[in-house]
Amino acid sequence: MDIRSYEIEIDEKSVLRYLGYKDSEPYKGLLDKIRNAIHDAYDLIEPLVCFDRDSFEYDHENDAIKFLSGDTINEKHIVERLKSAEYVVMAVVTIKDGIENASSRFFDDGKYMDGMIYDAVGNAALDKLCEKFYSDMANDALKEGFEVTEMIFPGDDKWDIASQKLIFKNLDASKIGVILDENNMMHPVKSLSFVLGVGKGVKSSFSHHNCSKCDFFQCIYRNEKNIHHTLKVKYKDEYKEILAEDGSNLFKTLIENGVPVPNSCGGYHTCGKCKVIVSEKLPVTSDEMKNLSDEELKKGVRLSCFVNVDRDLSITVLDEGKISVLTGSMGLFEVGNVNPRVKKIRIKLDIPTLDDQRDDFKRICGALGFDAKIPLSVLKGLPGVLEKNGYNAICVLRRNEVISVEGVDFVGSLYGVSLDIGTTTIAAYLYDIDTGKMIDVFSGVNPQRSYGADVISRINYTIAKEDGLYRLHVAIIEEINRIVDYFCERQGISNENIYEIVMVGNTVMIHLALGVPAKNIANSPYIPSFTSSIEVKSRDLEIDINKEGYVVTLPMVASYVGADTVAAVLSSRISESDDIILLVDIGTNGEIVLGNKDFLISCSAAAGPAFEGAGITFGLSGVEGAIDHVDFERDPVFTTIGGKAAKGICGSGIVDVVAELFKHGIIDTTGRILDKGEVTSVVGKKFLDRIVQYDHMPSFLIDEAGGIYLTQKDIRQVQLAKGAIQAGINILMKEMNIVEKDIKKVYLAGGFGSYISVESAAEIGLIPKGLKEKAVQIGNAAGLGASFALLSDEMLEKSKAIRDKVKYIELSNNPYFQEEFLKSLYF
Repeated sequence: MDIRSYEIEIDEKSVLRYLGYKDSEPYKGLLDKIRNAIHDAYDLIEPLVCFDRDSFEYDHENDAIKFLSGDTINEKHIVERLKSAEYVVMAVVTIKDGIENASSRFFDDGKYMDGMIYDAVGNAALDKLCEKFYSDMANDALKEGFEVTEMIFPGDDKWDIASQKLIFKNLDASKIGVILDENNMMHPVKSLSFVLGVGKGVKSSFSHHNCSKCDFFQCIYRNEKNIHHTLKVKYKDEYKEILAEDGSNLFKTLIENGVPVPNSCGGYHTCGKCKVIVSEKLPVTSDEMKNLSDEELKKGVRLSCFVNVDRDLSITVLDEGKISVLTGSMGLFEVGNVNPRVKKIRIKLDIPTLDDQRDDFKRICGALGFDAKIPLSVLKGLPGVLEKNGYNAICVLRRNEVISVEGVDFVGSLYGVSLDIGTTTIAAYLYDIDTGKMIDVFSGVNPQRSYGADVISRINYTIAKEDGLYRLHVAIIEEINRIVDYFCERQGISNENIYEIVMVGNTVMIHLALGVPAKNIANSPYIPSFTSSIEVKSRDLEIDINKEGYVVTLPMVASYVGADTVAAVLSSRISESDDIILLVDIGTNGEIVLGNKDFLISCSAAAGPAFEGAGITFGLSGVEGAIDHVDFERDPVFTTIGGKAAKGICGSGIVDVVAELFKHGIIDTTGRILDKGEVTSVVGKKFLDRIVQYDHMPSFLIDEAGGIYLTQKDIRQVQLAKGAIQAGINILMKEMNIVEKDIKKVYLAGGFGSYISVESAAEIGLIPKGLKEKAVQIGNAAGLGASFALLSDEMLEKSKAIRDKVKYIELSNNPYFQEEFLKSLYF
């Protein structure tokens, strides 16, 4: 075995490519950061290679490579490249762990861009090391009259990563400090293993090679040749041209270039929703065909996650439509006294004289009557503002901090924004925080939805992708800035006069919005990075309001009971009630709170995304054309959002149709769709012709014109979702030793809870049947709670007290949960 060390020169362009700047200019200041990181890297990296030659025989009969050690390679793709070689070179390259450790320290400190830059520099350095070693091998081979193949890496799509064991068996890579763990991961991480063939007439990376025909997408020479294809993309009312790398996945390419693609699985081939029309006929896999009708295939519809780009294409993204977002809440709940943290105070200062040489800030503190704090940016502008306004000014105070000093013309401009960041949607409210008056409302889709429908999908994205957390964080920050611009343009105000944003959402959404890792939330024991209320300068998040303004998050209870639930408890005044109240927010995770002024107990039921239309064969979000209500005793039997032709079914419609099927004896208590001969009810018999087979399973035809069915599998998904929530409610009641009659009110919160039929929800057991008459749909209680905390510092403090008061029950660890869940599966 030979060991070589190298001096390498790190390429700035390669670093930019790893950061995603393939064909666009980096933002201001990024190049300086990259150059500093490259300068540091030369002291941090130790480029080393260990390698050895291995002889082999080609087994014609079995089409396999057999080494003298007895190991074999039988992957056809690899054998084809190596079989004509004289010998194989096996190698492990590394730059050691110095730059990896530096990158990790930046991430731990919350400096994500610096961490990503150092990580990209490490990747670029590893590329250059491979290139240098490959050049040596090619030159050595040339002296023997041979050529070399491209480097072949275990872990590419044709060679299992477990094949690294073969390389490590034949090389003692520990001599250069590299080990392979039981999961086939190398340590240090910035290491690579590969083989290449040497011989006469082998396929070379320099000759007889066409990158567009090669599946080895990790090859560094592919990057050097820079093979791209042009994608002309239409989506919504926009058009974009994208340069896509040869072999790149279409779905991921669209998402990474800011094109929203409907999906609920994050591109993992399971939801069948990422439909696009492509300009050319491309091969279709059998798995893809399961999610596409014959009519769609004729039109050129494809699932983008199955398409690898190998040519120029024109793409039309099929949009679900505009999602209906609930922004209203019950007028019953009001904030009370308006007492915001930010106030404007008019001050008149004495003009400085030789007898009064106090500094400007001391004069302000004297006028305020206490020693205040002042940020450097405000201090820098202080002399100019005071002189320009004759020492009359408006002092913007946030508690004891002077966050702005302005001219007297700005006395009435005092605004704040409350935000409810849902997994699927966002609701935002602009307030005059001096008077408490709501000025404007915004609603839209959470742009992170493109990365997966549920929080687990998004957490997995942050784990699977080196820049995953950064991408999700930036997506929500950019959306918040768009919301701010929307309010400012509509109301003719300056973003400098928005001084505070109060933000609520589930625990994962809050973590991602702040750019805090959420990976431990997905795995037992489900530990978030933080649950306390956070107050951070808006500039630290690059949110474009007043440069010294603040972003505040309400506290969270646990990994799956978040700030939105605390906000809903706050606005609905459950913690102040004499009566016992049940609060249920039904979504991907059903958050449930039970209590009154004496106690609060909560849990989170993993309902899954069925009630949001995901995982349902013809499921949709709440968009135009989605079936939203079903009643078998009316004609027509369903309505759609916007009165449009039906194109799918949303959560409220799903609950209705399952309730109607059960009520009229078309499904039994186990959820089984009955045979036609088993249906006995008068109404049920009217629909016998709708009991059919779809996709080889019993199904119910909801709409013949649209070809929309509810399948047996869909009903099972509903049972699992409602069973989790019903079990959660029963566990909380059992925990507090109370029965249904002790509960005086049931608050159904959130968009889904406010749209569903209470009658249908009770029919299938989504809420206890005995509490049907006590149910009240209270709208966006989370958004209202965020507004309370924006307008009143007392309310923010109350939210912290609520969080401390709530007892959290982890259902997965509860001894009664499995029993309750199994019972709750029945209708």
